[in-house]
Amino acid sequence: MTQLIISGITLPEASNGKYQCYPEILSTDIEMISGRIVSENRGHVQIITYSYDYFGDTLMRQLLTVLRSGESFTVQYLPDDGDALITSTFKCKSFKNPTFAFSRNGTPRWHDIEFTLREVKPHD
Repeated sequence: MTQLIISGITLPEASNGKYQCYPEILSTDIEMISGRIVSENRGHVQIITYSYDYFGDTLMRQLLTVLRSGESFTVQYLPDDGDALITSTFKCKSFKNPTFAFSRNGTPRWHDIEFTLREVKPHD
């Protein structure tokens, strides 16, 4: 099952709790002149966390180019409340730099792939 496609790059299915996609409330707490605190809710954004044991060199380089760009990118993702992929725009919130695991036929394999994405535009 396809869970995640980032800028046209289809990532392998992550299992055993290594893929999460959930809505998060985008809000700000405001302190009123009376001292009371209220929350201003602006909507919801999707958060995606993904980790995988290892990728081949080609897939790793394609993914790193997108994640390290600092730009927003198109993502097709499997939400936690549906069975169909949804398309939206995301930015990389954090990622762990991969480590060299081993080589096969002179091609590197990268280990400890892990990142978090945040949807750019809030919605209800």
